[in-house]
Amino acid sequence: MQRRTLFATPLLAAPLLRGRPAAAQGWPDRPITMVVPFAPGGSPDIAARILAPRMSELLGQPVAVENRSGAGSTIGTRSVIQARPDGNTVLMGSISIMMAPLAMDPVPFDTAASLRAISLLATVPYILVVRADAPPRDLAGFHEWARANGGKLNYGSSGTGTPLHMGGVLYSLMMGVELTHVAYRGTGPAMADLLAGQVQMVFGDLPGVMPHIRSGAVRPLASLVKREVPELPGVPPMSGSDPRLAEYEVYTWTLLSGPKATPDLPVQKLHAAMVTAAREPGLAARLAEMGFVPVLNSPPEADAFLAAEQAKWGDIIRRAGVRAEL
Repeated sequence: MQRRTLFATPLLAAPLLRGRPAAAQGWPDRPITMVVPFAPGGSPDIAARILAPRMSELLGQPVAVENRSGAGSTIGTRSVIQARPDGNTVLMGSISIMMAPLAMDPVPFDTAASLRAISLLATVPYILVVRADAPPRDLAGFHEWARANGGKLNYGSSGTGTPLHMGGVLYSLMMGVELTHVAYRGTGPAMADLLAGQVQMVFGDLPGVMPHIRSGAVRPLASLVKREVPELPGVPPMSGSDPRLAEYEVYTWTLLSGPKATPDLPVQKLHAAMVTAAREPGLAARLAEMGFVPVLNSPPEADAFLAAEQAKWGDIIRRAGVRAEL
């Protein structure tokens, strides 16, 4: 995965925010709720809180971030799917909004068919972390630790059926070791229990684990993408540590969307506001420091991306036999 930025077309990204205030053009005429379907602390929550204040200024109405966590993101996602499709309720989600439903029986909703994508903000690497006082000092030591303690080691994730859960599932399948999964309502709670010693490792998104890495409370052992992450020099990719892991890669993304029937005008104005905010030097620097790799594509491109990701991961989840209860 290369670090690059795909900027939106000028037609969408600039003229809609020029001239008269947004409220005078008919929409928005009341506050906007940006739902994050996780507890505070993960990449969608961090992105939302970085961008929402500037988007409020650009749109001329407050953009309030609201965490509605639970059931692997499906509670918050469903609330947006069922919201009035007027542009005033949107979702800042991750790959989990698509993956978690696919692991449930019955599948509660079809994410790609139920949401209208506004823009893929960024892709986000995943990182394997342990507490600073944990036995493994490096990735080779981690493999040995996992083999020697099969069935005794717990790992935390942001929920059953999420990609962080799949990070552990794929490791166990490829390496032939047993790790016990513990599901949380987001990366933030999982990290809290890692620090408290309730779990021994977390497969976490980079923005969610970076503050703890910087504080020295946890040790990053591996990047879960097939490259070294620039923010963590010297932390190797999992895929290069053992031949059995050669195809190992798990990462997430952050995407803004709304109910499927959301009209064009709100979609275009939300897209323009997010792209404008994310490209401003100060906010762009903050996002980069947290590990976001910007994309900022158009609504049609984001819709196509969501559908393709759903098809890909649906096949992987079925083959791995991952199942979760709603």
